[in-house]
Amino acid sequence: MNLNGGLYNEKMITLARESRGLSQTELANQSGISQGKVSKVESGVLTLSENELIRIANCLQYPIHFFKRNLRIYGVGLGEYFHRKRQSVSQKQLSKIYARIEIQRMQIAVLLKSVDIGHTEFFLMDPDQVDGEVEEVARTVRATWKIPRGPIDNVVEMIENAGGIIIPFDFDGLKIDAISMWPSELPPLFFVNMNRPMDRIRFTLCHEVGHIIMHALPPNGECNIEEQADKFASELLMPSHEIGYMLKDLNIGSLSGLKLRWKVSMSSLIMSAKNTGNINPNRARYLWTQLSNAGYRTHEPDNLEPPREKPTMLQQVLQIYFEDLHYTMKDLSFAVGLQENEFKSIYFREQSHLRLVD
Repeated sequence: MNLNGGLYNEKMITLARESRGLSQTELANQSGISQGKVSKVESGVLTLSENELIRIANCLQYPIHFFKRNLRIYGVGLGEYFHRKRQSVSQKQLSKIYARIEIQRMQIAVLLKSVDIGHTEFFLMDPDQVDGEVEEVARTVRATWKIPRGPIDNVVEMIENAGGIIIPFDFDGLKIDAISMWPSELPPLFFVNMNRPMDRIRFTLCHEVGHIIMHALPPNGECNIEEQADKFASELLMPSHEIGYMLKDLNIGSLSGLKLRWKVSMSSLIMSAKNTGNINPNRARYLWTQLSNAGYRTHEPDNLEPPREKPTMLQQVLQIYFEDLHYTMKDLSFAVGLQENEFKSIYFREQSHLRLVD
């Protein structure tokens, strides 16, 4: 990294450019700086003049001080690395998403410097510690987090009470439900598409909790970590020893009742019943066919949808800045390195055990 006499950090130029979905050529065309120089600047070979930096900042719509940040830049987590190999999206699209997530991670790091959200109850537990029994990991989480028997009433609240932060995130229409990470200096972060059906969001969040807890290291052999995270989520939401007897002799009617109670999709209930041996594969295929014929594989009935669960942690952090630390909107926008209008668009969606740091 080259701070160029304090003028800028070239890695932040790359991050800003990718967050706007621009190639080096596109940035060059918009800024009037040659593509060759843009490339060499991002590589640290050449430096920008102050006037050129202003032109870059105006094109990318970040304040000048955004480019002076000297912070560690993270990549995607292990779960996202394995998941993205199956995604039929361009590298440019993914780079934009990853850059935006990394910039928001930096913003959250700034916000948490003055606000203590308490101790995280997340922990690491490799499935190999329990002979690959992913379900045992899920049961350990339920016990550690003191989750009552039966359905989890509010998954979002459960994660935030355990010290995770859920960030509503716009994935630009890509088929991505969530991306999670656990940076060394922050609590676990969950960037989530909150526009999905609530039963899907609940399962997705539990799937990501599984990645955070189980997949700090690459898997051994042919282990499928996406399959492990699915099994973890299923057991966390529907403990097999509690729901098992309810999954026998399933039909569309009983699936509807179980969905209302357990707040998971009917498709997830069928999968759980099959994986636990409560129905055989033929019965599972028959039920999935019935769901397809009824149009429920893509959209289950709205009247069966669980209540919306809203993240509140970030909004409480912002409230402390405004009410207790007496920041203005302009102050806080500056602190996180955003123009005020973008700060409002990102953080002022309606979203405590928070306290000021002494």
